[in-house]
Amino acid sequence: MSDESITDLNACWHPGAVRNAVINSAQKLTKYALPAPPLSFLKKLADQAESMTNEAIAEAIASRNVDTIVSNIKEANRLFYELGDEIFLATEEANDPVIAQFAASLLLNGIDGYNHATYVDAWGAHPDPEWGTIWGIHKSIRDFTPAFIFKVCMCGDVRFLAVECHAPNRRLPDDLQDRLRARTMIVSGVPTVSFSPTEINTDTDACVLEVNDALHTLAEELLALHGVSQPPRREFRPRVGV
Repeated sequence: MSDESITDLNACWHPGAVRNAVINSAQKLTKYALPAPPLSFLKKLADQAESMTNEAIAEAIASRNVDTIVSNIKEANRLFYELGDEIFLATEEANDPVIAQFAASLLLNGIDGYNHATYVDAWGAHPDPEWGTIWGIHKSIRDFTPAFIFKVCMCGDVRFLAVECHAPNRRLPDDLQDRLRARTMIVSGVPTVSFSPTEINTDTDACVLEVNDALHTLAEELLALHGVSQPPRREFRPRVGV
């Protein structure tokens, strides 16, 4: 069987397969005229996903630790089998190029410090994870519908984080924690982090890192609640009275 036919079938992993899957999704977005991120962004994301997959496979091959091997193979499996389809589904659900761009980066790099943040299109249709973070697009919580809603879960306890993507441009502090606190407000009891379209278009990865930092703090709170670790020393939410 030729290399070309293997690539077309995409029946098994081979160098370039993950990149091809992302590019194929980008082509589908164009075909169905969905409001999508720029092709240049998706190509960069495809290259990053391919690199991450190859690194995970290389680390699994080089390691003699079973847990390391398993975790890296799971990561490569996720990127190979899920990422391309999820980019299409998330873009369709976003129906907005800015939100879709943020979603694509979250699909690749969203993490709560312990677990990959899992995209859920059928929000509420499945049980919460025993330990992990799920997120959805345009899902209602209490009395509002943010661009993104995150649910950090542990043994039946949860913490929520909302993210908005159309806030005005602002001058923010350079320090990560100060910047994150400055862009966070509380809406109906839910911490809500707001980004401007300019910020997302300029450096989506940096915005995702800020979300990851907030999710990490919430995950640490749950670990402390269950006596697994000490309470977190960081706090991204606004101080009372400020």
